This record gives sequence, structure tokens and C-alpha cells, in this order.
Amino acid sequence: MAKTKKSSKLALKKAKSKKATSKNTKLKKNVVSKKPTRKKVKKKASLKNKINIDYKDEEAFLASIKPYKLSKKEKYMNLKQRNHFDQILLTWKLILQQEQEKTVVKIQDVSSSYADESDRATHEEGFALEIRTRERERRLLYKIEQSLKKIKSKDYGYCVNPHCGVEIGIRRLEARPTANLCIDCKTLEEIKEKQNFG
Repeated sequence: MAKTKKSSKLALKKAKSKKATSKNTKLKKNVVSKKPTRKKVKKKASLKNKINIDYKDEEAFLASIKPYKLSKKEKYMNLKQRNHFDQILLTWKLILQQEQEKTVVKIQDVSSSYADESDRATHEEGFALEIRTRERERRLLYKIEQSLKKIKSKDYGYCVNPHCGVEIGIRRLEARPTANLCIDCKTLEEIKEKQNFG
């Protein structure tokens, strides 16, 4: 009798463990079937397409920046403000990268030789001007990268002058998102440049 009780108890334990393992396998199957990564990829692609449609060039984008709505109790450079400027800088960066890609394609596609020297000179002058513009944009891309790093380290929005360090200001940053100096330090820097270089 004692053996039958023990064997029935073992049988019950085995049955319970089988039910528990079958429930776990069902749960695992449900978890594996979800695929959230594809949605993220689609969102990034749609952001690039939106930039192509909405902004033809850098100037149109900078003119279309919506001002940030400040509240009285809000702290300077809180998470919401940093996200606002992060979005501006990322969009600006994508626009500049697209412009550079267009220039590369344009230079590679045009391989025709001109018989007339004046036509060739005009064509080369246009290329030189475009390359100068892209060089300016390359330096600007570097500044944008530095600003994005500052947003991540929470140093964005403060004057880099070691003797100053005050808030640059939301409106100044919206006018020039890569600004490093407050308006007073920038004014002093421009005065010194005029005195030194005329």
C-alpha cells in the first residue's frame, strides 16, 4: 500500500511537470513569433523619404524650424529641449549628406569634353563653386556631429568659453543650432577679429 501511494504521488508530480513544460513551450512559441525590428527599419526609411519631399535644400529646412514652446517652470536644457535640438540636428545632417551625395553623382555622371574653351571654363568654374560649397558643408557636418555629442553628454546649450559658461539660449540655438558661444562672447570674438584682421 505504501508503495502504491508513493507511485501515485510520483505519477501526479510527473503529470504536473508535463503540464508546466507544455505551458512554457506554448509561451516560448508565442514570444518567438513577434518581430518588432521591421517596424523600426520602416520608420527610419520614412524619415529619409520625408526629408526628400519636405525640404529641397538646407535654407528651406532652416527657415521651417518650428520654435520651441517654453513654459515658465521648465528647466533649461531638459530632456524635451535636448530632444527638440537632437531632431533638428539629425534632420540637418541628413539634408547635408544628401546634398553631398548628389554632388558626387553629378561629378561622376558628367564626363563630356567640350570643344570650346569658354564652355569648358564655365563648366569647370561651376564645379569649383560646387566643391567649395560642399567643403563648407563638410565643416558644418563636423560641427553638427560635435553638437550631437554635446547633447548626449548634456553639455549642449552652454557657452564653451571657460570664463563664461552661461546658457546660450533657446532662440539663439534655434537660429544657429551649432552655436558654441553665448551672444556676448560671440560679439567680443567678432570685435577682436575686426581689430586683428581689419
